[in-house]
Amino acid sequence: MPGYPIELDLRGRTALVVGLGAVGRRKAEGLLAAGARVIGVDPNGHPLGGVEVRTEPYRVEHLQGVSLAFAAATTDVNRNVVRDARAAGVWVSSASDPLDGDFTIPALWREGPLLVTVSTSGASPALAASLRDRAAEAIGPAAAGFAALLAELRSVVLASFPDDPDTRRRILTGWAEPRWLDRYNADGVHVVREAMLTELQRESAFAPRKHVL
Repeated sequence: MPGYPIELDLRGRTALVVGLGAVGRRKAEGLLAAGARVIGVDPNGHPLGGVEVRTEPYRVEHLQGVSLAFAAATTDVNRNVVRDARAAGVWVSSASDPLDGDFTIPALWREGPLLVTVSTSGASPALAASLRDRAAEAIGPAAAGFAALLAELRSVVLASFPDDPDTRRRILTGWAEPRWLDRYNADGVHVVREAMLTELQRESAFAPRKHVL
């Protein structure tokens, strides 16, 4: 059954990773990059920068205060983690049996503010990774810079039309059209920023240059 896609803000939250082999270490590194506090449990674990490693067998007590749990150990241990996490009301993901947990991790590509994910709902992680790479190649590296520019100018639009949501929506929707990304690819960020600010100036008497970074 298809899952419900969601992007979580993990800043200030604690995530547990049980098993610090290759899979568990990747999970831990991704969680750190998302701003989570990460606790890793593995009796044979080695230091991993930024992760609070507990070199001991998994115990149910490790779930206290945890928002998310990742079972990346042996099949038997993973089953125990899934069982205990569900009993504790903690969302859990199982590396050995993705369908046994509450969520799966899609293949992802992140560049700046741009995030692209591909999921096969656990059917084939290898296919998801292959399709992710193809999508990233098709999108191109400039898309991340363009997304950052739109994030920068969004606040200018909101300040220019605080009481006119229709105009805000029309401008921001228009800037998301492919022609702007094509122009970004051809002319660069400075040219496109000036063109967008000029267009915005035509919409109002607001002086956009005061807000240019």
